[in-house]
Amino acid sequence: MLNENDRVLVIAEIGTNHDGSLSKALDLIDIAVDSGADIAKFQSFLADEMVAKSDANYPMLKRLEMPQDWYPILIKHCSDRGIRFLSTATNFLTLGWMEDLDVWGYKVASCNVSHTPLIDKLIDLGRPVIISTGLATLGEIIELSQKFDESSVDAAFLHCVSEYPCPPERMNIKNITVLSNAIKQPVGFSDHSKGYNLASAAIALGATVLEKHLTNNRDGYSPDHQVSLLPGEFSAMVAAVREIEQSLTSGFCPNPEAVRSMRRSLHFGASLPRGHIIAESDIKVVRPEGGLPPADLNSIIGCTLVEPVTEGQPLTLDLIR
Repeated sequence: MLNENDRVLVIAEIGTNHDGSLSKALDLIDIAVDSGADIAKFQSFLADEMVAKSDANYPMLKRLEMPQDWYPILIKHCSDRGIRFLSTATNFLTLGWMEDLDVWGYKVASCNVSHTPLIDKLIDLGRPVIISTGLATLGEIIELSQKFDESSVDAAFLHCVSEYPCPPERMNIKNITVLSNAIKQPVGFSDHSKGYNLASAAIALGATVLEKHLTNNRDGYSPDHQVSLLPGEFSAMVAAVREIEQSLTSGFCPNPEAVRSMRRSLHFGASLPRGHIIAESDIKVVRPEGGLPPADLNSIIGCTLVEPVTEGQPLTLDLIR
C-alpha cells in the first residue's frame, strides 16, 4: 500500500543532492529520518541512457548518477533507520538493479509519463508507483490514471510544475482539486517552490502525498540544492503538515461546555418579588446559557412572576405565567 497509516506521506527528495558521495547520501537519509519524513527518495538515472556524450549536461549527470553498488547500501540504511527507500525509475537497467533488491515501490518523473514501455513494465511488476505530472497534460494524466485503474497497482499522482524554482504565481496549486475530481487515485504535490508555504497549502487542498527536496548544504554541486530545504526547514514543514492534517475535520459547535458557558441567555437584572409584572428593564442578556434564549425577550415582557427571584438568576419558564 502507498500509505498504511492514513496520513500524509512525506517524501524527502534527496535526488542528486548527494553530489556523487555515498557518505553524503547516507547522511541525507539520516537527516530525512530526523526531520520526520516517511520516504527517502533518490534518482536512478544513467547519463548514457539520458543524453548524448556531446550534451553540455553529460559531465554533470555522469558525476551525479548512482553506481550499482550504492543501492544495497542505501536500501539497507533506510531499512535500519525505519524509512522507506524510493527512487525514480528511468531505464530498464537500474530498474533491474532495484528489482533484484526487492524495493518497496517506484517514482516516475513527469518527463517519463509518455514512456509507455517503462510504465507498462512498472505495472507488470505490481509495486506502488508515484507519478509526477509536471510535463503532462490533463488528458494524459487521465489516460494514465485509467491505465492504473485497469490494474491492481497502487498509484498516486503528484501535481507539480517543472520549473526550478517555481514562483508562486505559476504553481497552479488548485490543480490538486482538479486532479482529485478527475481521477480515482490519491493526489499529491511535488513542490519546487522556495520555502514550504505552498506545501502547507497543498495539504489543506487535499494532497495526501508531499514531495520536497532536502539538502544539508545549498552550496553543493547538484543544481537541486537551490530548490531544497535545509534540515531545520524540512522539520518545520513536516510539523506543519502534521498539524494541518489533524485539523482537516468538520463539525460545528464541537465544544458543548463552551457553548453553554459563553452564549448568552435571559437573566434577571435585580431581585424581584412574587407577583411582579416583568418589564424589559428587569432583564439582562448575559452569560451563561442557563435561561431562556434572547429571542424570547419580547414574549416574556408583561408576564407575572410566580415566585421571588434574585439578581442574576436565569429566567426560566417555571418562574412566570
